[in-house]
Amino acid sequence: MKHKKWLLFSIFAAILLVFTACNSEDSATDEAKTTDEGEATETETAETELAYEPEPIKDTDVCELCAMAVPDNQHATQIVLTNERSIKFDDIGCMIKWMKENGDEEVGMAFVRDYNTEEWFDVNEGTFVYHEEIMTPMAYGVISFKDANDAEAFIEEFGKGEILTRSDLDNHEWKMNKEMMEKMKEEHGHDHDDHEHDHDDHDHE
Repeated sequence: MKHKKWLLFSIFAAILLVFTACNSEDSATDEAKTTDEGEATETETAETELAYEPEPIKDTDVCELCAMAVPDNQHATQIVLTNERSIKFDDIGCMIKWMKENGDEEVGMAFVRDYNTEEWFDVNEGTFVYHEEIMTPMAYGVISFKDANDAEAFIEEFGKGEILTRSDLDNHEWKMNKEMMEKMKEEHGHDHDDHEHDHDDHDHE
C-alpha cells in the first residue's frame, strides 16, 4: 500500500514538473516574441525617419535636364539623391530621360505629383496616362496619378489616352509633340508681349 502511494506521488510530482517546465518555455517564447516585435517596430520607425522627402519647388528652380524653369504645379517632378541633394524637373519626361542617362545608383527616391491634388508621392507607386494631346511643359504628354481609379476617370473624361505603369515609363518613347511646343511658345510669347504692352501703357500714364 505504501508502495502504491509512493508511486502515485512520484507520478504526480513528475506531471507537475513537466507542467511547470512547459509554462516556463511558453513565457520565454512570449518574451522573445515581444522583444522581436519591439525591435521590428524600432527598425520600421528608424526606416521611416530615414525616408527621403521631397523639397518644395522654389522660384529659382530649373530643370536638371532642359534648364527650363520648374513651375510649382502638378507636372513638377524631383529626384532626391542618396546624398540628400534634390534635383528638379519641369516634366516627368525630363526626369525619366535623366534617369536613363545617369542610372539610378545615386537615386534615393524619385517623386512625381498627383495630377489632381499636386501631392508628392513615390514614382514607383503611380499610375500614368499618356496621349500626345495632353499638355505638359515639355509636350511629352504624360501625367501622373496616385490612384489608378483617378487615371481611368481622366481618360474617360478626356476621351482619349492610355494607361502606363512605372515599368512602361522606362520603355516609353519620349517624343515631344512639336506642334504643341510651338503652340505653347506662341502663347507664352503673346503673354510676354501683352505684359510689355501693359508696362508701356503704364509708363505713358
